[in-house]
Amino acid sequence: MKKLILGAMLAAAVTTVQAEPLRTLYTTENQMPEKGQLELGALVQTWQYENKGDYREELYVRYGLFGNLAAYAFAPMMQIRPKTGFGNSENGFSDCGIGLQLVAYEDIFRFPYILPHLELRFPTGDEEKGLGTGEVAIKGGVTVGTKTWECVDWALDVSGQHLATTSTLLKSDTVIISGSIIWTLPGDQLSLVSEVSGSDQSHPDGNPLTFSGGMVFKPTENLMFGLFGGKTTKTDESWNGTFKMAYSF
Repeated sequence: MKKLILGAMLAAAVTTVQAEPLRTLYTTENQMPEKGQLELGALVQTWQYENKGDYREELYVRYGLFGNLAAYAFAPMMQIRPKTGFGNSENGFSDCGIGLQLVAYEDIFRFPYILPHLELRFPTGDEEKGLGTGEVAIKGGVTVGTKTWECVDWALDVSGQHLATTSTLLKSDTVIISGSIIWTLPGDQLSLVSEVSGSDQSHPDGNPLTFSGGMVFKPTENLMFGLFGGKTTKTDESWNGTFKMAYSF
């Protein structure tokens, strides 16, 4: 009887944790939906430059194929708004994509973990309007994460990406390294998130580095709201911002 009660408690705990949506933007947590579970989400993002503003609204869905394997798909809309009075505003679909996330290893207490991931983007955006790349792009990598002090999550991601680009200033194949720190405050409803992401992409001023910080509020285990802001160095970006909401069921 004791073994039965203990097993039921462990199963309930795992079910509750694994239903949580992802809190990070540049790394992948081991928060996986169970088999047959769905995570629905939306992101509203902006990148502000001296001469223009880029805006992106994205809907995504993540589905648990197995307890350690999830598939996802996303469909973004893009807007480009010039600030100088020259040029026309553009809007429409950007490049849609699909991906897989696999928890290849995790300890019995779920930390540390190793999570490979793969993503394909398709040329659904208009390349001439600057809304898409015009070719299939692929990105794959591995996130390694752990937890300390029962309230701080750490993650490091190393990925390779093939971009379709006609620019003579940019590289088609790049390596991206990203890191995340999440501090969950007492009560488990509010978390502070800090992230950094860099690549060997050869911008004219050097390799870019994106810094981001924000907070995530979870009124329930399955519902999440996140607000993030940051800036990318070595580019003419002034600032960027993201609002994210997600629900798992």
